[in-house]
Amino acid sequence: MVGTAAKVAVASLGCDKNLVDSEAALGLLREAGYEVTPDPREADVILVNTCTFIGRASAESVEAVIDLARFKESGRARALVVMGCLAQRYGERLLEEIPEIDALVGT
Repeated sequence: MVGTAAKVAVASLGCDKNLVDSEAALGLLREAGYEVTPDPREADVILVNTCTFIGRASAESVEAVIDLARFKESGRARALVVMGCLAQRYGERLLEEIPEIDALVGT
């Protein structure tokens, strides 16, 4: 990818704090030279900011991670990063059950 910035797509789930955290992460990624895309099919890196506030939020977060993991096979994604509450609370279990995850970032 000489001369082309790596692209990152972000999915932010849950509360307003997660949205703020996602925006902060995007700012840091832009500063590091990443280009932001809303389309995970175009992303080299997919970042999922997760929530575990209630049971349904945890289930939704896991579903989103699994759904976005498919872009490592069908898209151009080379990395899937899971951040937020789900990563903090269930990190080791997530890595065991969803091997497509490349990195975890807690809260």
